[in-house]
Amino acid sequence: MSRERVALVLVSHSRALAEATAALARQMTGDAVAIRCAAGVGESGEGFGTDTLRIVEALGETDGPAGTVVLMDLGSALLSAEMALDFLDEAARARVTLCPAPFVEGAVAAAVAAMGGADRATVAAEAKAALEPKHQQLGETEPGRPAAAEPTGAVDAEATIPDPHGLHARPAARLAALASRLGGGVTVENLDNGRGPVSAGSLVALLSLGAAQGHRLRIRAGDPAAARAIADLVATFTGDTEAAPTPPQTEGRAIPVSPGVALGPLVRLAPPPVPEPEAPPADPAAERRRLGAALATVRERLETAAQSGRAGEFLAVQAALLADPALAMRAVALVETGLGAATALARAADEAAAVFREQPDSYLRAREADLRDAVAAVQRELAGALGALRLPEGRCILLADDLPPSLAAALDPAQVLGVIDRQGGPTSHAAILLRAAGIPAVAGAAAQVPADATGLVAIDGGTGAVWLDPDPATRAAIAARLEAVTRTATPVPGGVVTLADGRTVQLWANVSGRAEAEAARRTGAFGIGLLRTEMLFLDRRDPPGEEEQVAALAAILVPFAGRPVVVRTLDAGGDKPIPYMGLAPEANPYLGLRGLRLSLAREPLFRTQLRAVLRAGHGHDLRLLLPMVTDPDEVAAARAVLEEAHRSLEGIPHLWPVPVGIMVEVPAAALLIERFVPVADFFSIGTNDLTQYVLAAERGHPALGRFADATHPAVLDLVRRVARAGRPASVCGEAAGDPDAACALVGQGIERLSMGATAIPRVAEALRRL
Repeated sequence: MSRERVALVLVSHSRALAEATAALARQMTGDAVAIRCAAGVGESGEGFGTDTLRIVEALGETDGPAGTVVLMDLGSALLSAEMALDFLDEAARARVTLCPAPFVEGAVAAAVAAMGGADRATVAAEAKAALEPKHQQLGETEPGRPAAAEPTGAVDAEATIPDPHGLHARPAARLAALASRLGGGVTVENLDNGRGPVSAGSLVALLSLGAAQGHRLRIRAGDPAAARAIADLVATFTGDTEAAPTPPQTEGRAIPVSPGVALGPLVRLAPPPVPEPEAPPADPAAERRRLGAALATVRERLETAAQSGRAGEFLAVQAALLADPALAMRAVALVETGLGAATALARAADEAAAVFREQPDSYLRAREADLRDAVAAVQRELAGALGALRLPEGRCILLADDLPPSLAAALDPAQVLGVIDRQGGPTSHAAILLRAAGIPAVAGAAAQVPADATGLVAIDGGTGAVWLDPDPATRAAIAARLEAVTRTATPVPGGVVTLADGRTVQLWANVSGRAEAEAARRTGAFGIGLLRTEMLFLDRRDPPGEEEQVAALAAILVPFAGRPVVVRTLDAGGDKPIPYMGLAPEANPYLGLRGLRLSLAREPLFRTQLRAVLRAGHGHDLRLLLPMVTDPDEVAAARAVLEEAHRSLEGIPHLWPVPVGIMVEVPAAALLIERFVPVADFFSIGTNDLTQYVLAAERGHPALGRFADATHPAVLDLVRRVARAGRPASVCGEAAGDPDAACALVGQGIERLSMGATAIPRVAEALRRL
């Protein structure tokens, strides 16, 4: 085979497919053209997938003066091929063309062109045009799938990805949801690797951009406000509280996933029902409607469930996956070929999952489980087999093969003592949910725990240790550790801790949904110290109406009937942009129109929210909290709007008067706190913002982590000023939930701490030791 001719490399997920395609091409060319297959995974390519190093090897074999054209079968094969180029030297890389041609037809056309002596550009062009005869035969005038449509009168905006994980599933789901609501055919292009433009409304398409931390995205839209809104949203993807890093696996142990120890009987989790194989539909149109109805039903169910609970953001990702037009359109197209709805959806999901599977980042690869989980729910809907999860009765340690997020979200820590996942890993959404629920867990335990294992088992979720049928000494040691954990996890009676010197500290809870409020009540929280209302306003096209706000807030307040609740008014702007507010671009949004400043600038919306809060708070011990306050005049202006809202509610049940407090986040407010005593009934210190403003270090900046310290002497000095100002003072920032920081804050005179529900027992234990 002459190296003077262009060579071909066929990259496929299937070795059989690649070899059959090469054989077909050789029927036309014989051995005149070098054709190499780089297909499958595993030692001999027996598994489905693509292997970057196998592609590198094939390119080395075909390298020559005429160069090589590479054809790929699915989108993730392209990602693998692109990665392979990074292993080549500059000269070899320049002799390779990645060709977006149809795999089988393109390979045959390219081989024939190469045999005739065409250069690399011509060979690639012939491959790309290989579908033209089919289009002509079928009477189509525009062959091929069109690229993302250029918006009419397009304008550009740029944004840089700050998230250490890049543009992964959760932020991409938020971006796709916002783009769909904004409309106008928004596109996104990765300026650093040249991928795109793709539709901003497609989650899978966004993930195919391969956008890593620091990559620049060009957002193009017909409306300048839409382009800017997308760019502003990208800037908020900082990766805070994303997932624990993957720890090294210790020999003889599973992967530690969620800390804690557990001892109990091992019970295997019964898998969800699997739909029966489908017969070809008699009426494809009816089958399309059935598929669309099932997708809509499950998506709506996920969106509703996402409004509350520890699984909210993950269920929102699954809802976004099902709303992805690329997935639905592909499934519908497969139905047209004669497949049943469930089968068509499964095949479309297989193709979409390949995008996740080939990602170099382990966190992104783990998102395939979310897609599979969501699709399985639709398949059960199609089969009419929704049924309750078949969880075992009694307290046990659960054994699963690959725990999906939907099941992880449903586990009750009072029943499930621990989880052993034979597959999975620490970056899966299931793992994140288990950590949030405080359920000890290990993953990747297939080598340690057989699928049919039974009997007594113990695990250490912090080290990955697993003991099947533990001996008496091990059982005693685990039992002792469990007793110690029980002491520190006991709910705090009344939410009050008495210190050694006789002082008392109240432990309140930060909540944003009904499930969080219920969890906080179970831990014994004194009250709700911070009810965030932003969740009602974010990621939507229009502001929520008054009735919607009343219903949502009233539901959250139910668990704290008879207890004090602090509702913070809308804290938008900065890292929480709201497109429909019509804000002009700001050079530094953290120092711009945000918090109370924004509410006063949008007075009608502010008044509507205040009416809703007053109505929802009827019958509760309600207090109102104003965010991002700088000057006492702002508080006076807010009180005037509150008085007007109160007067407008004549005849409607509500609470009056309502104590009004301020968030102390701006250094000026802390330095001159005595000026706020006449206008504020209480103070609540937001240590997150106060710390970043005092230390001039953005809290999400990856290079400034050492400055994200609420116990810095400068910050504690301001905390002490506020605590001594003569008004009840609390801390509701993240520092309140850190046992060490909480002790430091109490040392400055703070007697109220508000935190996430799971932190309350730990903070209480630390304070008792003061």
